[in-house]
Amino acid sequence: MITVEAALSRVQDASRTGELAPSSAREIARWLTEPPFGQYRAAVLKDVEDGRWKQLDDAFYAVLEFGTGGRRGVMYPVGTNVLNSRTIAESARGLADYINGKKAPGTTCSCVIARDTRHNSPEFAELCARVLAAAGVKVHLFDQPRSTPLLSFAVRHLGCDAGIMITASHNPPSDNGFKCYAATGGQVVPPDDSGIIECVKGASDREIPEKSLDEGRKDGSIATAGADVDRAYIEAVVSESVSHARGISIVYTPLHGVGETSVAAALLADGFAEVNILASQRSPDGDFPNVPGHVSNPENPATLQAAIAEAKATGADLVLASDPDADRIGVGVPVTGDPKGDWTTLDGNQIGVLLAAFVMKQYADLHKLRPDHYLVTTLVSTQMARALALREGVRMEDDLLVGFKWIAQRIDREGPVGFLFGFEESHGYLMGTYARDKDASIASMLFAELAATVKDRKQTVVEYLDDLYIDVGHYGERLINKTYKGREGLDTIKALMKAFRTSPPKTIAGLAVTEVLDYGAHEVRDLRQPGKSTPLPEPSGDVLIFHTEREGVRFAARPSGTEPKIKFYLFARSHVDGPDSLAEAKRETARRLDQMAADVEQYVAGVV
Repeated sequence: MITVEAALSRVQDASRTGELAPSSAREIARWLTEPPFGQYRAAVLKDVEDGRWKQLDDAFYAVLEFGTGGRRGVMYPVGTNVLNSRTIAESARGLADYINGKKAPGTTCSCVIARDTRHNSPEFAELCARVLAAAGVKVHLFDQPRSTPLLSFAVRHLGCDAGIMITASHNPPSDNGFKCYAATGGQVVPPDDSGIIECVKGASDREIPEKSLDEGRKDGSIATAGADVDRAYIEAVVSESVSHARGISIVYTPLHGVGETSVAAALLADGFAEVNILASQRSPDGDFPNVPGHVSNPENPATLQAAIAEAKATGADLVLASDPDADRIGVGVPVTGDPKGDWTTLDGNQIGVLLAAFVMKQYADLHKLRPDHYLVTTLVSTQMARALALREGVRMEDDLLVGFKWIAQRIDREGPVGFLFGFEESHGYLMGTYARDKDASIASMLFAELAATVKDRKQTVVEYLDDLYIDVGHYGERLINKTYKGREGLDTIKALMKAFRTSPPKTIAGLAVTEVLDYGAHEVRDLRQPGKSTPLPEPSGDVLIFHTEREGVRFAARPSGTEPKIKFYLFARSHVDGPDSLAEAKRETARRLDQMAADVEQYVAGVV
């Protein structure tokens, strides 16, 4: 094999020719020469010898940071910008150092760790346990796959100072991640996130001690979490039931993830006797073999097609799906109520407004709806939720950045007693205060109760949604994802955000773009009067929201915090003047969104 000296020379040559970024060359040199990285030296040498410059550049050009969902990315054996045993160990040690630094004298911190069914998830979870135990932290380790919302619940239930979830949610099989939770059960937010990052940086250039699992179990520093937490969690979910209707049959798919332990368990515990778990997607498998494109994302309608085919064949009333870590859901329903007929999937905003409206109506019927109740959603979720909340006299909190951690933070800030329901357009939902993260179990249970309730009323889910449109107007939304991978991709995303920030489109779908709310610069800029702006308070994030001359028509741009993507959110609303005008209102909304999407694509093509 090539020597270290020869490898360093080749790395410098690759940097001079542009095959490696200067930052990549610096980090590779560190991994080749510094003692903390000794165990990875052979792998780095092999990559250099083979001239794998693209892989090395992507792996080393940056440090993988915490985004909206923690630290998530492609797995690769070496590198600072990927998930591997070194970056996982640094993450765990950084968390340990941070919580230890905040603890009271004479006390021991504790952390609960769970993981999903992805490749390397068991090894990463055990590594975290060994690192934390060596740092003096008491560890509660789930030794079998569990859901992310169960981890959130377990942090609160066990009274831990922190939690770690090893998952990459619905990302491709190549990815994994390290989700970090605070004592509240919510994902870490400022100032804790930046504090942990600093501690992770502090661990990045030193040896990271580990304690063996056997030693940890023997001395009590590593305990197994299991059935007692599972039971308490399911009881907490079922306690949020809002209807006694149960007369439906369900096809449910965990999409090769952990959902059978949580979603299916909650449905059965809630009294739904006919739950058919789709056999072809039932087995836990990090390759997600029987899912289109091997990406188990319930936001994608194609992901539900196998379950819908099963429902049509068996006469089921409802299709439910959860992503690999069971915090998001997908929903399929028969359009006319006839399982043998056509089916449709619902988008995240439609699921959100249906559940919000259903919960508010059930609470009102039970005389439990109070003026201090509130709903929570994000800046890029449908404004239909606000209209429905106004109709029911419920407060709406919808000025939040993307990421359920902000919803969790708002629950604690405004008071859990008044929290009724929270959701984000990316298929994440929560009711109750047992957890502080989105939960496919509660969302699936509530949607099953909704479907059973409207069936008892001789109504379909689609008809129920149409009734909401007739009441408050037809709202439509669309999401455009543009993926740009690697160092060049990051530069492209930055260039696009700069373009939209400094020279945005003057019109969209034939409407003048009138103002932009820039949550990065904290200002509202009047695009009709250049130079005129007003202050914009918190939140603070790289999000741009553009308003047009027509009320209800707007669009937003933001880079993803967890994937190499820039996302564009399109919103339109059409007035509905009674049931007879609904069909035309839907067509008007669709036409507007089509025009908006074409204009955004054209603008992006002009920049890229």
